Amino acid sequence: MDNFRILVVDDEEGFREGCKLILEPEGFQVDTAADGKEGLEKIKKSFYNLVLVDMVMPGINGLDLLGMIKEEAPETVAIMITGHATVETAVEAMKKGAFNYVMKPFTPDELLEVVKKAIEEKVQPSPVEKVSERPPVSAIGDILNVEKLETILKKYNFDDSALISILQDVQKELKYLPEELLRLIADRMNIPLSRVFGLATFYRAFSLKPRGRHHISICLGTACHVKGGPNIKDRLERELGIKTGETTPDGRFSMETVRCVGCCGLAPVIVIDENFHGKLNQSKIPLILSKYE
Repeated sequence: MDNFRILVVDDEEGFREGCKLILEPEGFQVDTAADGKEGLEKIKKSFYNLVLVDMVMPGINGLDLLGMIKEEAPETVAIMITGHATVETAVEAMKKGAFNYVMKPFTPDELLEVVKKAIEEKVQPSPVEKVSERPPVSAIGDILNVEKLETILKKYNFDDSALISILQDVQKELKYLPEELLRLIADRMNIPLSRVFGLATFYRAFSLKPRGRHHISICLGTACHVKGGPNIKDRLERELGIKTGETTPDGRFSMETVRCVGCCGLAPVIVIDENFHGKLNQSKIPLILSKYE
């Protein structure tokens, strides 16, 4: 961890120093900033692997800073920390690129777990690193899907900076990302196939297998597990009559378990499509499912 650099951006001096006392003995290089403006200046001048960002700060608040980090240092992982957790701010933080959303106060062990989880995600090699060695696209069976893809590519002018948006539109249209279309995207946009597959497999929102009209992600990370995540999973399986990894016979729901959805402060949490449902108990499940046809 000697070369792993962390920046803590928080207007509370005690919190900044507390993070240093917890993280530095683990071998991390820790720098601090007292507000969003100072944090942004440091990010522009130096590279940080990870930034812990307080949400409520004078001047540049944490949510705005997240957007700036994504623009200035897209390779840097950001974690939102807050004592004012709500579902709305959690969703907004995730949209702005936060890897995780954690509620204060937390223990030293909880901080280390969140940081190490981020490191694990960051340094994990892509499971499709060798995809570029596979043969090029030779034929596409579903002409209708190809026509839909061409429409989406033209919408974004074949701009490779819009690759995530293109993949989102393809999945919204087809409910998953067919492998043959991923190959065609790389071919039509003249970009490495490994880059397309890398994005498609890195983000949990994407799936290379067909899904139901609505997809449920059940968080079983530590916080959700401790606060009843397994019970939520069991209730969903009973209500839908399927196991995780399966799709209901009518194609209405598919379901999976995930390690973290980035909203530890709202545990237990499930995500249906792009909608976060937090602080759950089993009795809420039928009503939530009834909203999705």
